[in-house]
Amino acid sequence: MGQERDEWLMSEVAAGKHAALEVLVRRYANPLLTFIRRWVGDRHRSEELFQDVVVAVWRKRKQYQLPRPFKPWLYAIALNTCRAAARRRQVVIFGVGDDQPLSSAATDESPTSVLIASEHATLVTAAVARLPVKQRAVVVLRTWSGLSYGEIADVLGCREATARAHMHHALAALRVQLEPRLCGRTADVESGP
Repeated sequence: MGQERDEWLMSEVAAGKHAALEVLVRRYANPLLTFIRRWVGDRHRSEELFQDVVVAVWRKRKQYQLPRPFKPWLYAIALNTCRAAARRRQVVIFGVGDDQPLSSAATDESPTSVLIASEHATLVTAAVARLPVKQRAVVVLRTWSGLSYGEIADVLGCREATARAHMHHALAALRVQLEPRLCGRTADVESGP
């Protein structure tokens, strides 16, 4: 059990086979944890939510029906788990993750370049956090989790065209929020003392 398709493994999980769930958890642990960490912005909380997602997959196993694609189904459970956690805390949560910056500056870059990259990452993170939930979800799922628009549509329960529209509107909103700040700061630094 290692090279089997996700959908077949999930059908085995639906039949109550724990070993198949272990394979899926190992297969998706890193990308799913990264997704959750980027959504909540806290490494420890994301690990707790990851466990909640695994438990939810087991509890909802009988709802899974082959040949439904597994990956969007899994990410829908993860997204709903993150949303429920946010509602319980009554705060909007989103972050890059406390140990993974948006841009990784090379170690041989100047301190000024590293500072600018860090500041830009902070601005982008804050701008993404201000997006409406569905737009934010599309940006995170597409940009950092690498899902296709079809898979994102499955996660959000909408059409692919709607997912693309959410991304279009999100990018437009990010451009409006970030262009004045990023363009102005880069020019200020470059023309500095």
